[in-house]
Order: sequence, then structure tokens, then C-alpha cells
Amino acid sequence: MLSKDKRLNLKRDFQWVASGEKISSEIVKLFYRYGENNQAQVGIAVSSSVFKKAVQRNRARRLVSTAFEALYPNLSQQVKIIAIPRQGVLKLNPAKILNYLKSLLKKRNLLKK
Repeated sequence: MLSKDKRLNLKRDFQWVASGEKISSEIVKLFYRYGENNQAQVGIAVSSSVFKKAVQRNRARRLVSTAFEALYPNLSQQVKIIAIPRQGVLKLNPAKILNYLKSLLKKRNLLKK
């Protein structure tokens, strides 16, 4: 799990980032926006309408969180990201999720060069 200062926690922060750019894919929907402070932050929101059982929601959150932990040192400064896992994320192993997220973030230049 990312440390508290590296996560988005407040409702107003989630709303602010959600009003930014969007990347949609089969396994995750990403919202991102550049903020004013120099630290990248990541938030993960899991919908109970997509994952009916708490076990599924927790697993999806854990899988995406683990991938972002590995990617965090490479994230651009000042970027704020919200990840919303979709049903397909449960079918993949953590390494595939990591590679998939890395390719999505590279397409939008959200990773350091």
C-alpha cells in the first residue's frame, strides 16, 4: 500500500481529478490531472456495481494498488491519478496488470522519461 501522503483521500480531491483527462480500457479506467504540489498521488475507487462481493472489490483494489506501488517511482511529478478497476482485472495476474498500466501511462506521457 502506498503511504498516506502518496494517496488521494479526500472527496474533493477525487472530484477535482475526475474532472480531468480520462483513459478507458478493458481492465481499468484512469482519470488524471496535474496538480500544484510536486508529489504524484494515486487514488483507487472500486465500484460495488461492478464487483458485487466485498472479496472481489478488495482483490481488485489490492491488484491495482500493488501495480501502482511498483510504478510510483516512475510517475511524473505533480500528476494525480484515479484508477477505477473493471471486471477484467480479476482475470489477470499482477505482472500483466503492471505491464498493462505501464503501457497506458506511457501513451499519455505520465511516466518519467
